[in-house]
Amino acid sequence: MARRVIDLAAIKRTAERSSRDSAKLEGRVVPREFLGSPKVEKFVAARTRRTS
Repeated sequence: MARRVIDLAAIKRTAERSSRDSAKLEGRVVPREFLGSPKVEKFVAARTRRTS
């Protein structure tokens, strides 16, 4: 596999997105303007406990 140079800003964005997704999974506060990808939303919905 060829080496690639990754922009520091891209790494920061990825870490920020990961942190937000983790917070959402753990039920911590997530900013209202945050929109996860459809794949993440589906995963979160599957992992969320539903009360009757």
